[in-house]
Amino acid sequence: MDFDFKITAWERVNVNEEDEGKVLQAIKDGIIKSSNDLYDFLGYQTKGIHCHKIDDTEEPMTLESNNGYTTIDVIDDEGDSIWQNGN
Repeated sequence: MDFDFKITAWERVNVNEEDEGKVLQAIKDGIIKSSNDLYDFLGYQTKGIHCHKIDDTEEPMTLESNNGYTTIDVIDDEGDSIWQNGN
């Protein structure tokens, strides 16, 4: 049986110096809203892009912070969800 807990955490992404300006502008323009958006925006050009989770930034999510959606899910040995605490 598995017990899954939803958390929040910060990621840090470093890009090539020549891409910094256009990435910043795309964030300001609302084009980039996540690290996945950043990778899409740059066309998955991974050379010079480094992403890592920032240590000590993990926090458990509450039902309220997740708009009432599940933050705890219990999975049985067959892979089926047998209990959730939210919608």
